[in-house]
Amino acid sequence: MRVATRVVFKISNTFPEWAKVFDADRLNQESAGITPVFRGVSESDPSKVMAILVAEPGALAKFMKNNPDVATSGHIIGSEEFTNWLTF
Repeated sequence: MRVATRVVFKISNTFPEWAKVFDADRLNQESAGITPVFRGVSESDPSKVMAILVAEPGALAKFMKNNPDVATSGHIIGSEEFTNWLTF
């Protein structure tokens, strides 16, 4: 069963810079079974990003571990807060 995962994390660059790398990696996300639903930046903290992604359990963690673009995008590894939501 696929789950929607809400990820909140910090970035070391601007949101447009991070989003450019995230969006350019769409084919890799899709081939890993990950469907991006939303991405946005905090209104009060421009270094805080939220993304909502739908995937099979474990797919997102595997993708993040094996994808060097995650760190080079400005995503600060280790700053993530994950919340999973069931989809029906």
